[in-house]
Amino acid sequence: MESNEEREHALAFVDFGMKRDITIKLDSVPAPAADWDTPEDLWSDLLECEKTNTASLMHLASVAQKVGDFAVSTFLMPFHMEQVDSEAKLKTILTKVRDENQTPGLLRQLDTELASESAAHGG
Repeated sequence: MESNEEREHALAFVDFGMKRDITIKLDSVPAPAADWDTPEDLWSDLLECEKTNTASLMHLASVAQKVGDFAVSTFLMPFHMEQVDSEAKLKTILTKVRDENQTPGLLRQLDTELASESAAHGG
C-alpha cells in the first residue's frame, strides 16, 4: 500500500513537470535498509526517511519561492501537509515502540492498530 502511494506521488511530480515543460532528471533510488536489530531501529529509520523527504520538499519549495514559481509552491502544498502527518504518525509509533520496554504486549497492540488502519484504507 505504501509503495503504491509513493509511486503515485512520483507520477504526480512527473505529470506536473510535463505540463509545465520542466526538465525532470530521474536518478536511481538506492535500496532501503532491510535489516534492523530492533523494532525501534526500524521505526527510527522510517522516521529519518520521512524527515529526508520533508527536507527535499522544503528545498523544492524554497527554490520555487525564490524564483517566484507559485504554481510549484501550490503543487507542493498537499505534499507538505502529508509529510507533517506522516512524521507525526511515525513519532507516535516510535514512542509506543520505545514504551514497549515498560509495557509488555504494547507491540502486539500496536500491530493490531496498524493492521486495522491499513484495512480501513483498503490495504
